[in-house]
Amino acid sequence: MAEQIPFSIIENVLSRLGSSVVQKLGSMYGVQKELKKLEKTLGTLKAILLDAEEQLEKSYAVKDWVKRMKEVVYDVDDLLDDFATYRLRRGGPTRKVSHFFSSSNQVAFRFQISGRVDDIKEALDDIKKDIFLLNAVPRSTIHSRGKILERETHSSPSASTSNLVGQRNVRKEEIIDYVVSPNNENVFIVAIVGIGGLGKTTLAQLVYNDDRVKKHFEPKMWVCVSDESGEGFGENMLLKMITKSKNDERNRSQSLDDLKTELRKEISQKKYLIVLDDVWNNQSENWEKVRTLLEVGAGGSKILVTTRNTEVSFMGKNVVPVKLEGLDEQESWRLFSRITFEGHENTVNPEIIRVGREIVNMCNGVPLIINTLGRTLMQFQSDLSKWLSIRKNENLLSLPYGNDNVLRVLKLSYDNLPIYLKQCFTYCALLPKDYEIEKKSLVQLWIAQGYIQSRNGNELLEDIGDRYFKELLSSSLLEEVKKDNFNNVLSCKMHDLIHDLAQSIVGSEVLVLRSEVSNISREVRHVSLFEKVNPVVNAITGKPIRTFLNFFGYPYEARTIVNSFLPSFMCLRVLSLNSLDIVKVPKCIGKLNHLRYLDLSKNIFKTLPNYITRLKNLQTLKLRHCRSLKIFPKNMRDLINLRHLENDGCCNLTHLPRGIGKVTLLQSLPLFVIGEDIGWLRNHRVGSLSELKSLNQLRGELHIKNLQNVRDVELVSRGKILEEKEYLQSLRLKWDWWSEKFEWEEWSQGDEQIESHKLVMEGLQPHPHLKDFFIQGYGAMEFPSWMMNDGLHSLLPNLINIQISACWRCKFVPPFSQLPSLKSLRFEDMREVVELKEGE
Repeated sequence: MAEQIPFSIIENVLSRLGSSVVQKLGSMYGVQKELKKLEKTLGTLKAILLDAEEQLEKSYAVKDWVKRMKEVVYDVDDLLDDFATYRLRRGGPTRKVSHFFSSSNQVAFRFQISGRVDDIKEALDDIKKDIFLLNAVPRSTIHSRGKILERETHSSPSASTSNLVGQRNVRKEEIIDYVVSPNNENVFIVAIVGIGGLGKTTLAQLVYNDDRVKKHFEPKMWVCVSDESGEGFGENMLLKMITKSKNDERNRSQSLDDLKTELRKEISQKKYLIVLDDVWNNQSENWEKVRTLLEVGAGGSKILVTTRNTEVSFMGKNVVPVKLEGLDEQESWRLFSRITFEGHENTVNPEIIRVGREIVNMCNGVPLIINTLGRTLMQFQSDLSKWLSIRKNENLLSLPYGNDNVLRVLKLSYDNLPIYLKQCFTYCALLPKDYEIEKKSLVQLWIAQGYIQSRNGNELLEDIGDRYFKELLSSSLLEEVKKDNFNNVLSCKMHDLIHDLAQSIVGSEVLVLRSEVSNISREVRHVSLFEKVNPVVNAITGKPIRTFLNFFGYPYEARTIVNSFLPSFMCLRVLSLNSLDIVKVPKCIGKLNHLRYLDLSKNIFKTLPNYITRLKNLQTLKLRHCRSLKIFPKNMRDLINLRHLENDGCCNLTHLPRGIGKVTLLQSLPLFVIGEDIGWLRNHRVGSLSELKSLNQLRGELHIKNLQNVRDVELVSRGKILEEKEYLQSLRLKWDWWSEKFEWEEWSQGDEQIESHKLVMEGLQPHPHLKDFFIQGYGAMEFPSWMMNDGLHSLLPNLINIQISACWRCKFVPPFSQLPSLKSLRFEDMREVVELKEGE
């Protein structure tokens, strides 16, 4: 198993060591010279790391050297983090250094830092002495950037038949014939069999989504088995996987007997189709229990299985195997050429074409390898030496001998990735197989780990992360799953073999903690929990864990997680405790100084405590669907590094705190609630609508709720609150009058406060880049002047969707027909509209 070199973190550490802030801190603590020496030593070691990476698989001595190097790099990263955190807590970035160093505990902190610097320097000196083991050649840079690839197509459950090559379409029709054929059996199995990478799952998806199949079966279920569990595939595992595939939180804590009863009720006397993707288990007794469980369905029900196991008799009677072979030579070249040359084969060097055909013939017809190598080589269409080196690769030469060699060939794509993408890719091994993750969350995780840095300081880390994500898609190392209405990729996942590749590269540093795990390596840094808490989890207590993710919440496990080992995770950058029914946010979280990413979504606490604001490095705070949450901390403004405050679905939130407008790095704030600022809320420093004006980095969606509570109406009307928010795509404005039990008669009398709605709307003109606009509960008779203007087409040229509802007193509607990009216009519950204004 390999050791991965943390190139991105090394770059980050060197950048910080060379900064003026760290040098000033070093001077104040008397360690400036030592920090300079650390920077010089790390710089020397960095220069030979590329050469060391190429020797990792061939030398145990090099592996051990890299392992020692990695531990020291992480220690330096933690040290610099402690520097920065102490500085922020003692006075923040705006105070003079000399002022905050006058604290009484300066001596103690100085002594601690000095000792840690000495220990790190000693360890680095030892590592430097052993450089001779590598026989390495120093290189000038580890940050060269490759060409960014724009991908033409991506694998997804909705892939069209046009992406099938030759015989694959024939096999699809063959499988559909088997699946929809009439028979009287309650359980009839069709098994797609073949080695990894042949496209079994893609073929099953195309069958599953075919209109003929959709009409023939009800219900249909897709279950990704990927049997990595020591429990083995069987009745119990099937029930758990079906529950997971439905994403139904209510069923997570149900007993297996309850789940069994529920499944039987759902399929009883119905003609169902269940797809079991990536089955490994071949124990006949387990399959017999599965068949017994599913026999309550109507005759003609089918199970479609994908498996690498060529012997299918263990599944019992009535099993039809469909063996998937590799593509033939002509089909293989057609696929490779389309991906690599994009229809311009006639302009390519004939020698590269000749070598390319030899490479394709060596791929043994495996589409995943052809696709992945094609996307790798499309970067080097004029570099014959690169093509020749891949043709001579010993793993490609030995491909016909089985699945292990498939994995080794796929590693060629990893080896040719730009340095800055390698840790981003292998971090995905932390996700369970077939797990769908939001692109936005994945980029946030990369940023939290320090894998993304801005070279010039002018580009947003999220924009760089978005480019990295596209490059991994283009390399076929990630697969897109969902897109939004604007064609932006929302989520992705990994092919099982690509996941195996990532895990084989990163080794024991990443651990998906499943029930079969019996021991935990001392090198582990990133942990994800996907099943019921394993007793061995206590072995991670006190380890320098940087990531702890909970992917499948079991509420009754929350106390175990929080009390047993969370307080010892002092190096955490990422913590997810979502869906654990947490009633009170654990106080120990406020002591996790290094934390950048905190996910407390789908919990039931009512108050977010003030000690959260001690997390000075926090970048992402997820509170999605915390439906009981009412109050944020008063000192939210202290979270000066916060970039994402995801509070959508917090339906009982009373207000946002005063000072939220000072958190100017915020890019995500999907819900802005305007409090009443009366009664008990007066003591909670309610933030006003004007706070939004300074948050010009906001992007995505913004929902402004309770606009009836705006008090500074005149100020807002002149405030141009939203005009500079060029990254917003969707805006939702909502007045909640019906929550105040107003009757229609009261609306029709022209209340002065209702007329203030128009003044508020005057100050809410959005930026021209806006695409979605929703207005609900607006109470004035007509819309503000900027909406009624004949120049509306120039104010909102990119607007695609408009929805206006419950504007009961509105009589005149803006000239929306002017809008050049408008595709959807919807009115609901508009009781007095008499005129749709037309522009000239």
